[in-house]
Amino acid sequence: MLNGGYYNTLDEKGRITFPAALQRALSCDTLVLTRGIEPCLWVYQPEKWQEFAGKWESASPMLKDVRKMQRHFLGWAAEAEIDKSSRLAIPQSLREYAGLKRDCVIIGVGQRIEIWDAATYKTVNEGEDGESLALAAEQFGGLF
Repeated sequence: MLNGGYYNTLDEKGRITFPAALQRALSCDTLVLTRGIEPCLWVYQPEKWQEFAGKWESASPMLKDVRKMQRHFLGWAAEAEIDKSSRLAIPQSLREYAGLKRDCVIIGVGQRIEIWDAATYKTVNEGEDGESLALAAEQFGGLF
């Protein structure tokens, strides 16, 4: 499982230093990056990406919403490697989608990693209190 939150900066070439703890948990140097639902990037290990993408590939393209999701996730996906300096180069189109400027948040969320612009992360997640999180958990059968 991938977990933990980290702050790092994007350099002028669109690279971000990848947290060592997440890199160890991944045990691979090649990752697949794609658009997230919120303005962030979702990052997968290749085998987890195949599981995720396989669900969308097998869905019927006759349904308009399926085509939208296929374009959103599969159409913008890109492979990227963590280099010897532990940097991950993020394609410009994905940096633009997520609004990545300089200060970024990298968080492990189970099967994937999310990369956020730090200001956007704060805005989107500001105001999340324990009560609203508990109510959301109840919708999934009371996970606690």
